[in-house]
Amino acid sequence: MDSSVARAAQALFAIQRPEGSWPNRRPTAVLGTAGAVVALHLADPERSRDLIERGAQWLVAAQNADGGWGGVPRAASQLVPTVVTASALTLTAPRTAEEPARRALDLIRSLGGVESLADPGMVHMATTFLALAGLRSLRGSRRIPLELLLLPRRLWRPRLSFRAAPFVAMAFIQAHDAAPKGVGGLLHRLARPTALRLLQEMERGENDRGGYGGDNWLAAVVCIGLCRTGAPAHMIAATVDYLRSNVRPDGSWHIMQGLDLIGGSYVARGLADAGYRDDPRLARARQWLRGCQQDQAFPLYDAPPGGWGWEGPHGWPNFLDSANVLAALTPAGREEPAEHLRTGLDWLVSRQDGRGSWGTFVPDTTLANDGPCPYTTAQCVESLLDGGLSRGDPRIAKALDWLLAAQRPDGTYEALWYRGLTAATATALVAFARGGVGDHPAARRARDALLAGQLADGSWGPGDTGTPGDDPSRGTVEETAWALRGLLAAGLPAQDDRLRRAAEWIVSAQGDDGLWDANPVCLHIRRLAYYADGLIGNGLVLRALGAYRSALAAGPVARREAS
Repeated sequence: MDSSVARAAQALFAIQRPEGSWPNRRPTAVLGTAGAVVALHLADPERSRDLIERGAQWLVAAQNADGGWGGVPRAASQLVPTVVTASALTLTAPRTAEEPARRALDLIRSLGGVESLADPGMVHMATTFLALAGLRSLRGSRRIPLELLLLPRRLWRPRLSFRAAPFVAMAFIQAHDAAPKGVGGLLHRLARPTALRLLQEMERGENDRGGYGGDNWLAAVVCIGLCRTGAPAHMIAATVDYLRSNVRPDGSWHIMQGLDLIGGSYVARGLADAGYRDDPRLARARQWLRGCQQDQAFPLYDAPPGGWGWEGPHGWPNFLDSANVLAALTPAGREEPAEHLRTGLDWLVSRQDGRGSWGTFVPDTTLANDGPCPYTTAQCVESLLDGGLSRGDPRIAKALDWLLAAQRPDGTYEALWYRGLTAATATALVAFARGGVGDHPAARRARDALLAGQLADGSWGPGDTGTPGDDPSRGTVEETAWALRGLLAAGLPAQDDRLRRAAEWIVSAQGDDGLWDANPVCLHIRRLAYYADGLIGNGLVLRALGAYRSALAAGPVARREAS
């Protein structure tokens, strides 16, 4: 165990950058690549012809045996990536990719078509790409009310949240392909200037010109919308330049920019819990994380300064990344500058929903993909307790009350941005223990449900979610690390055979380079597209092994036996 932790720490410190961050190997993305080739085909067909052809070739090579695509190469096929990619190939490579596109369309029909998607927004997104390729018409689709943006932001912000940019883009595409008539057409024309100004405002708040959320997929969608509405040339050119700057040597596009921040926060906390809290290299990491704190408000979300986003000092501030950065800063104790920490903690408290939970971007949102989220809520509780809030603080109590009541009937919890049931169930157990409600019946049900999900080899997978692409029979280091730490917090002794087997499984999965391979447990689009993040995985493992090693060192403790 000690050797495993030491090897991992040595490997991570060896690749740490001088300013304290860690490089993140951004995974190639099917959606990002498919979206980019469509956007460049429409906005920059001559100059970007080689990029379009190489991207189409990459997509063909990444196709699964069943004819579909997942969020990343070799991931199980999922409907949205398959629809978007089939449409992209039909539009940009109709002759060379005719057979791959036909196989994909056969799979789409066998899966029930786009109408089988539960999310209306994703139904429209998928239908839009089919329409761009001439495979379907947008006529008859429910009109996207762009005029919603003419209302005060406080009225539409909770409904649109982080989907504001694709909302605008989809409305532009729809109006081009199925022009609204009468009053609807008049309202669309009245709202168009406001919508363009909103996109410009969002771009000014990004780290890079032409980027939206640091996401190649989203930038591509916006680019397509700008082309369809005849937006000013400089707006289209900015998105084109952004996409061109991000293409990889193999012709693909990665999932998002700036994942270094969230991954680095996981690694920094993992190293601290694994015994490196006072290492000067970790002090550099904390200094870098402090430097990424946003010092300007983000009006779109009505967010004050003080939070963090995945892109760095600019971009979309969100609750989960902010909570994770705070988790990385608090182990320094009094050595951590109080100003940054206090501002960050106050920012996080200010983002709590009226119901007591935390979502992702906008408090009290009505958008299901924004919140509320059990995983984020549990992480916020832990970070705030680490930062000095007491168990008796009414905001902590309200969060725990919400979390206890939000449990699924089988005792589990589901996260918004990590797949399956293991991550949120395990993180909720930590929050319950830290908050002093570990003996609550809901906490016991969560513990029992998590134990029941352990696989025969000692690992954990996503749990039986019924989500296409999830394999509940195969464990991952990420989910096993989440479960190990959660069960230790819930009171199981380290000597418990179930925890011993989990720790041994994690150690046995360590690579020759001292690190653990990442698995696609992170969600790009909830339930529809996954990606892997190596920094998150290694940070989770170090934190779990650190907790396990500390529990072993404490010796046998009389604890209530878990059934």
